[in-house]
Amino acid sequence: MEGITTRITDNEIKQACKFAEQAYEENITNATRFDSKLGTTAFYLLKNDIQYIIFRGTNGDPSDWLMNLSAIPWRIHGKWVHGGFLAAQSSVWKQIRKCLDPSKKTYCIGHSLGGACAVITAHRLSNRHGRSPAFEDVRCITFGRPNVWLKSKTRLKDMVNISVVANSDIVAVIPKLFYQADSNQDIIYFGGDGNAYLNPTKEFRDGDRNLSSSISDHLMESSYSPRVKECKVRDFICDTSYL
Repeated sequence: MEGITTRITDNEIKQACKFAEQAYEENITNATRFDSKLGTTAFYLLKNDIQYIIFRGTNGDPSDWLMNLSAIPWRIHGKWVHGGFLAAQSSVWKQIRKCLDPSKKTYCIGHSLGGACAVITAHRLSNRHGRSPAFEDVRCITFGRPNVWLKSKTRLKDMVNISVVANSDIVAVIPKLFYQADSNQDIIYFGGDGNAYLNPTKEFRDGDRNLSSSISDHLMESSYSPRVKECKVRDFICDTSYL
């Protein structure tokens, strides 16, 4: 890995952050909205010949928390995935899939539960299914995404996979017992010292967490959006031993 600067820009991350926050307002200009009986809300936007799939995160709806807690795994394209997150994503998947063009650059975006749905969507798009070809350029950018995949050595297909994590966001490290983060993801980590780190070690992140502020650190509007607005990819402190 040569570093995140060769794969993604400040503008891409900030645009994704803006869309993830707007999804909570349920108003993304010119986007098509999809809602399911399970409480999932997603948006499809075609802008400048680029496709955006944006999932709304957990907003306190009881059905959202049910999806978060339903941890029975299901298998999809060679990976075992958290059953609740897959159910939430699948409930709008057919509607979204009909809008998509495999030849176009496609962003999958979301915060919290929306981030889980986004990475599952990116995984589905990166794999060929039946007569449906794999998408050529899939980019997943999420904020406060929980652990989605059952622990294993199987890696996701190569794609731009960015997980933005605030230092004390406990949601980004659960569920812990059987699930893990993506082994091919790049982590943009906002440390407790005010610095932004690229792919810091797990030991560094564990030592940096402050559980007393974990709830506030998970919020999109007050935690992630202000930090993303201030950070620049080129200014990240990079732990080269990890890379």
